[in-house]
Amino acid sequence: MNHDMFLAMANNATLLLALSMIYELRGLLSKRLEKYQNILAGFLIGLIGIAIMSIPFVLRPGLVYDTRTILISISALIYGPVPTVIAVVMTSTFRIFTGGIGAAPGLATIASSAIIGLVWRKYAYHQDGRRRWLNIYIFSVIVHLVMLACMLLLPWPIAVETIRSIALPVLLIYPVASVLYSLLILRQQDKADVIRQQLEAEEQYRSLFENNHATMLLIDPQTGAIVDANPAAAHYYGWPVEQLKQMNISEINTLPSSDIAQEMGKSVQLTQRHFLFHHRWANGSIHDVEVYSGPIVIRGRELLYSIVHDITERTRAELELKSSEIRFRAVVETAPESIFILAQDRFVYLNPAAVQMFGAISLHDLLSQSIFERVHPDYHPFIQDRLASIQTLQNSSPIQECVLVRLDLQLIPVETTSVSIRYNNEDCLLVFAHDITRRKQMEQEKIAMEAQLRQQQKLEAIGALAGGVAHEINNPINGIMNYAQIVQDDLGQDSPETEFLQGIIHESQRVAEIVRNLLQFSRQEKQSFSPARIEDIVNRTVSLIRTIIKSEQIELLTELEPDLPLILCRSQQIQQVLMNLLTNARDALNEKFSEHHGDKRINLTVSRQWLDEMEWVRVRVKDNGTGLTEETRQKMFEPFYSTKPKDKGTGLGLSISFGIVKDHGGRFEVHSEKDQYTQMDLYLPVDKGGGTEEKQ
Repeated sequence: MNHDMFLAMANNATLLLALSMIYELRGLLSKRLEKYQNILAGFLIGLIGIAIMSIPFVLRPGLVYDTRTILISISALIYGPVPTVIAVVMTSTFRIFTGGIGAAPGLATIASSAIIGLVWRKYAYHQDGRRRWLNIYIFSVIVHLVMLACMLLLPWPIAVETIRSIALPVLLIYPVASVLYSLLILRQQDKADVIRQQLEAEEQYRSLFENNHATMLLIDPQTGAIVDANPAAAHYYGWPVEQLKQMNISEINTLPSSDIAQEMGKSVQLTQRHFLFHHRWANGSIHDVEVYSGPIVIRGRELLYSIVHDITERTRAELELKSSEIRFRAVVETAPESIFILAQDRFVYLNPAAVQMFGAISLHDLLSQSIFERVHPDYHPFIQDRLASIQTLQNSSPIQECVLVRLDLQLIPVETTSVSIRYNNEDCLLVFAHDITRRKQMEQEKIAMEAQLRQQQKLEAIGALAGGVAHEINNPINGIMNYAQIVQDDLGQDSPETEFLQGIIHESQRVAEIVRNLLQFSRQEKQSFSPARIEDIVNRTVSLIRTIIKSEQIELLTELEPDLPLILCRSQQIQQVLMNLLTNARDALNEKFSEHHGDKRINLTVSRQWLDEMEWVRVRVKDNGTGLTEETRQKMFEPFYSTKPKDKGTGLGLSISFGIVKDHGGRFEVHSEKDQYTQMDLYLPVDKGGGTEEKQ
């Protein structure tokens, strides 16, 4: 590159720097002239282009070399079509005016640079990309390759010589220069955009601040000085804006200065934005306000931007409402009856009694839950009718029985009445519910007691009938045994019929034994305790139940320890207890095994035991039946509690047995596992009085 070419390029570069002044000039335009800024930019670019073309490097007369391609292409890429078209027209006119052999290639380079710049701007240019410079570099290389191609419009020898002369500096220097110039312009553009945005934001802020009807203050968080106040603040507080700007926030806020500084610190650190204060007016009156405050930076200065709302009337209304609610809660929450409020069909309030009635731990377990989830399905139509009449139900409705469902699914019979009220600005239903579980239980107990009395009368009648039947059977049985014995004596021991006669005598004796046990079970018990053998009581009971359980394919295994001591008891009552234990074991086995099974058996063992330094007779009844749940174990001795259907049990057997055993000074122990086994241990104290054995 010779000295003249370098000097021409330096002059051209100086003129290109003038492009950066365009955004400075645009920023000086008034709002009225902003719409003409593209025209002005195009005119300035055209002037710069003419200036560049006026000091070119002359290759030969009429053939010049300059940086117009950089100017036109970068202008098209950054400024868009309007300024580019104006600049192209101006520079093309000037190039036609200068004429010469290079006029055609010159016009072609101007047109191609503009076209490539506009196309690249629309389809390939990414202004915000991280590698913006690379995008511009590739763009400039393409522009100047096309520029070199335009030289082919010259006569061939001149075209070859021209391309050889300018190709190297064009392809090496022009793309780099394009990147540098474009980045300079873009930086100026970014700066101008930031300034414009700041001015627009400040103008918007000022408009919002000045024209807003809400009270607004700008406060210095370091000193508490009021930096600015809008006209609404002057109207609200009663001081002129200029006077407010000379005041400190401590003259308005009634808190001590130290507390005010602490609250402003929370706002600056963004730990709290909403505050409730008492503010003083110019006339000395104090008002309740809520303040929304946060930091804002204006012209590099950090201030607090506070919006103030008067809530004096709202506070007064809230206090009145709170007082009313306190009175309401004092009455309702201490009421012993369950009270709850329904909005639509959902709970919006429940007093503690209602929470407890539904089995909830806290009020939140029930809030927003549908009433239909807590009412038995049979009563859903009744609830729907009540909710449908909420608009007209001004007086309390008639008392109606209903069944509620606790959270643990336990059913609660209640009596309810309701009335429509306004609650939280909504039509709601206020419901009073009285738990009548105890009353229902007493009614059921009364019914059960009457049924038990009737059953007792039947049992007494059956007992009397059994006694009479047993007496009637006893004589024929004795006759059968006597006649069989006579026949056997006549025939002798060697007769083949002797075996059959012995069978008749044996079975007749067994029938006689059953009859004696039946008589013993049905007779009226003595009022006094007598010494008795537990073996006799067990044998009598087993003889009564063995035939029944055998027909049900239940195996009864008995094991009695030899030489058991006497017990002091009412034998019939102990037999009744043992019969009840065996019957319960039988029912448990039948419930678990409908047919024969290896585990379908009852184990009855009687042994001597020492417990708490006392000697006892332990009667153990164990079965492999359905077992007991924990709840059943807790309630099994309660009157009228039964796991059997009502037509198969009264729930009094174990209760009566418990009373009998307790009356005898004995005790029960229960061991069971659900679906595995049940073991009932009956402990009876040994007779230490040395009394005479009761005749059995």
